[in-house]
Amino acid sequence: MKSQSFLKGTAILVAAGIATKVLGALFTIPLARLIGAEGVGLLHLASPVFSMALVLCVSGLPVATSKLVAERLARGDPSGARQVLLVCLGLVIPVGMVLSAALYAGAGFISTSVVRDPRAYFPMKYLSPALALAAVSSVLRGYFQGHRTMIPTAASHVVEQVVRLVVGLGLAYAFLPRGAQWAAAGAAAGSSTGAAVGLVMLGVFYLVAAVDRPAPATLRRVPPRRWPGERRRQRTLPGSAAGGTLRQLLSLAGPATVAALTLPLLDVINAVVVPARLQQAGWSVTDATRLYGHLSVMAVGLVALPGVVTSAVATNLVPQVAAADARGERRRARMLARQAIRSALVIGLPASAGLAVLPTQICALLFKDPAGGVPLSSMAFASVFFCLQQTTAGVLNGSGKVLLPAKNGIVGAIAAGAVNYVLTAVPEVGIRGAAVGTGLAFLVTAALNTGAVGRLTGEGIGLLAVGWRALASCALMVPVVGTVSRVLLARTLSNSLSTSAAILAGILVYSLGLVALGELAYREVALIPFIGPRLARALQRAGVLRK
Repeated sequence: MKSQSFLKGTAILVAAGIATKVLGALFTIPLARLIGAEGVGLLHLASPVFSMALVLCVSGLPVATSKLVAERLARGDPSGARQVLLVCLGLVIPVGMVLSAALYAGAGFISTSVVRDPRAYFPMKYLSPALALAAVSSVLRGYFQGHRTMIPTAASHVVEQVVRLVVGLGLAYAFLPRGAQWAAAGAAAGSSTGAAVGLVMLGVFYLVAAVDRPAPATLRRVPPRRWPGERRRQRTLPGSAAGGTLRQLLSLAGPATVAALTLPLLDVINAVVVPARLQQAGWSVTDATRLYGHLSVMAVGLVALPGVVTSAVATNLVPQVAAADARGERRRARMLARQAIRSALVIGLPASAGLAVLPTQICALLFKDPAGGVPLSSMAFASVFFCLQQTTAGVLNGSGKVLLPAKNGIVGAIAAGAVNYVLTAVPEVGIRGAAVGTGLAFLVTAALNTGAVGRLTGEGIGLLAVGWRALASCALMVPVVGTVSRVLLARTLSNSLSTSAAILAGILVYSLGLVALGELAYREVALIPFIGPRLARALQRAGVLRK
């Protein structure tokens, strides 16, 4: 199996993430029109229990598998890498089957006593097989990622969404005459079918590829070294002992799962605190619910949107850092840490700036509700910290410090809960206070993660210096975006046209700023689909690209 470079692997995952988002929208929008709000509501009643079980079952496994496989391959132990896969499958298959069976058998109780709508019974049953299937798929994806090849992960995600789109919409349409609950069940069956096809594809990749034939570079046996400032390394258990491998998997997967639960935990805190405190501030129940929707759906969704890119970076960082650490390649490990910070700042800074300049305009364009701009304007700053939180977690997980992202995420969620509780009840602040508190969760977590990475690499806060070109480009972009929006809106009276043009102008000015300041390298530009190689050659001839 051919390993991919950090940039190429990230580009593959980013492309797959974007395609998955587009396919998800192509599924959700027609489904809502086909089965109506009632059917979509029934499907979403079945989803929270499934989603929580899915996070508990699969969120930490790809991280743990990817790290351990990369370490063993870096030390020239392909049989140990395969042992990691077998041990992890031996753990996850029975657990996934038990959870699937429990959800299937308990669908009646959950639908009547938990979500309190018996019509969610069939959607929940049709979703249940996806738990076991997704659990096994997550292990195989982690195994491939440990080999530093991202094509199986990307391809299986896209195929899953395509099958979900075709089968889910087809069955929803076929079952619609039987009622909304059956139409929702058909859509749920599409998700399970997509998970099954994705697993089959991963199995084919495993059988066809020479997964246990490492590249010559991985055969060097180099004793692991310490990072600067690291007092003691975690004791490595013998790779030949399945019990030791299992303990290693659990010690890595457990904290990674907790870290993955921090965002759902923040959602739960907001759902409990924000509407209640808004009502105490004098808002009616209906208005409090509406304001909470502006925060949770519009503001948080837009702030987290750049995570499509930075989550791909974080996924790719885990095996890259683990391999560098295992070989004692401290210089490469530092380079990867700098690349993590740089990626977050290059993506997150313009996102924060754009959301801060055009909050109401963007909400009116995307959601036809400019009121969503009220909380968005107060938490636009958090987009860069959300990106920074993800990429720094990738570095920490790859270096084996999996407890730190989990602890830092919990600290951030607690800080958000306290601020939300206090500020949201102030009548003059209201939903803006909840937005500030939610953004503070990302800021606190990112700051703690970044500090940990700085200590780990010995570079401290100096790591943030890699973002000065992105910051300067944002300073050029902001006035252009605001001017284009105001001028076009005054002349055309069309928010859609003026906002779209302002966003495109911002992207152009920001990109030109990065090029003019020498931020981009030839290989980075060359990865742009279709026009990348030609554009890279032209910019290199102009002398504005790094090698």
